[in-house]
Amino acid sequence: MVSVFFTVALICLMTVALIHGVDGASAVDLGSAGNYAILAKSGITTTGATTINGNIGVSPIAAASITGFALSQDASNQFSTSPQVVGRVYAANYAPPTPAAMTSAVSAMESAYTSAAGQGAPDATELYAGNLGGKTLTPGIYKWSTGVLIPSSTTFTLDAKGNSGAVWIFQVAGDVTMDSASQVILAGGANAENVYWQVAGPTGVTIGSGAHAEGIFLAQKGIILTDGASLHGRALAQTAVTLIANTVTAPTASQNPPVTLAPGQTLAPGQTLAPGQTLAPGQTLAPTTTHKYAVIPTSVSTAVKTTVLVNVGGVSDVTKAEVIGTGNNGLIVTGTTDTGPGEDIEEAPGTVYEYVKIIPTRYSTIDGVIISFSVRRQWLEEKKISPENVVLYHLDNTSWTALPTKIVEIEGAKVDYTARSPGFSLFAITGQTYPVTATIQTPTPKITDMKAPTVATTIVSSVTQSTPVPTKSAFPIWVTVTGVIGALLVMGVLSGRGRKNT
Repeated sequence: MVSVFFTVALICLMTVALIHGVDGASAVDLGSAGNYAILAKSGITTTGATTINGNIGVSPIAAASITGFALSQDASNQFSTSPQVVGRVYAANYAPPTPAAMTSAVSAMESAYTSAAGQGAPDATELYAGNLGGKTLTPGIYKWSTGVLIPSSTTFTLDAKGNSGAVWIFQVAGDVTMDSASQVILAGGANAENVYWQVAGPTGVTIGSGAHAEGIFLAQKGIILTDGASLHGRALAQTAVTLIANTVTAPTASQNPPVTLAPGQTLAPGQTLAPGQTLAPGQTLAPTTTHKYAVIPTSVSTAVKTTVLVNVGGVSDVTKAEVIGTGNNGLIVTGTTDTGPGEDIEEAPGTVYEYVKIIPTRYSTIDGVIISFSVRRQWLEEKKISPENVVLYHLDNTSWTALPTKIVEIEGAKVDYTARSPGFSLFAITGQTYPVTATIQTPTPKITDMKAPTVATTIVSSVTQSTPVPTKSAFPIWVTVTGVIGALLVMGVLSGRGRKNT
C-alpha cells in the first residue's frame, strides 16, 4: 500500500512539473500603462529628430520635465501635442481628469513591473551568462542575477514557432545593455506586445546607437536610447526616459483608433482608415515624415509599395529600401555594415566597396526591394572603376547574384545608385574592372519618380536563424508523461510483488 501511495504521489509531482513547462509565461497586465508608448515618473527628454508613435506621459512630475518636444497645449488643458509625437502628451499638472488618469497609469506600470518579476519558476537561469548576442530563444521565463548584454552588431532572435500568442518574460536583476547596431528580431509570428523586459538594475536599460529593440521595457530605474536607436514596444520607466534622435513605436495602434473620413477631410499622420473604407473623391492623405526607421501602422490586403529608410549602424552608404509586398503590423528595416560574408562563403566578385546586411524585422510577403546606395567618386578614381561598372550583389544562400543596378545621379563627391533585389540578405557594393552588362541598365529613373500608394501598408517579418533554440523537451509532452507514469506504475507493482514474496 505504501508503494502505491508513493507511486501516485510521484506521478502527481512529475505531472505538475510538466504542466508548468507547457503553460510557460503568461502575458503581463499593463492596465492603463498600456495606453502609452513612453511613461515615466521623473521626466522624458529628447534631442534631435525623435518620433514617437503613441502617447507619452509623466507623473507625479509636471509637464516641465518633458523637454525637447516643443509642446503645444490643447485648449482643454488636458493634454499637449508635439510635432514629434503621433499621439498625445500628458502630465500630472494638466487639467482634470488627466492627473487622476496619470496616477492610475503610473500605479499600473509599477504593478506590471511587480507582476513580471513574480511570474513562476523560470525556464532557465543565468542562460549564456547574460550574453544574448547571436542567440535564439523560444517563449518562456528567463532569469538573470546579473545584467544582460546584446553585443555590438549582433542579433537576438525571439522565435514563436508559429504561435502569435507566445510570451517571453526576461527577469533581469542587473541592467539591460544593447550595444551599437545590435538588434532584437521577432520570428515565427512573435509579437512585441508579448515580450516583457523586467529590469531591476541601477541604471536600467540602455539601447545603443543604431540598435533596434522589441518589447515592453519595465525598468525600476531609467531607459536610455542613444543616437539613432529605435524601439518597437513601450518604454515604461520608474525614473526618466532619455532619447536622442530615436523612433519609438507602440506595438499596437490602440492610441490611434480607425477614423471615418468625411468628403474632403485629410487623414492626419498616425491615423488609420476604418476597416473597409476607401478614399472618396476629394479625400487625401496628409504628408508623412520619414525617419531612420519608418513604421507604418496601416495594413491593406493588396500588394502596394512603400518607402522605408534603412538605419545602418556605423558609416554606410546604403540609404533607403523601397519594398513591394503585402502584410501588416508595421515594417521595420534595419541594417549593419559587415566586414565580409563569413566562413565558407567566397568574397563578392570584383572589388568590394562595402558589405551591408539588411534585415526586415517583420514582414509577411515581400515581392521585391529597391535599394538605394551611394559610392564615393574618390574611391572609384582610386580603383580606376567607371561609375557604370558598380554593381550591387545579393547573397543567395552561399552564392552571389548580381542585381540590376542603375545610376540615379552623379553629383559632387558621390554617385547615387538603385538596385532591384528579390529580398533582403547580405549585400555587397562592388566595382567591376570589366562591364557587367547583364546587371546595368541606363538611363535610370530616380526613385522619387515612383508614385507613393494612396494608403500605406505594413509588412510583418518572420526572420529565422540557425542558432540552436533551447527547448523544454525533445519529445511531445504526452509522450514524456505517458513514459513517466508507465515506469512508475511498473516500479510500484514490482515493489509490491517483492514484499509479497518475502
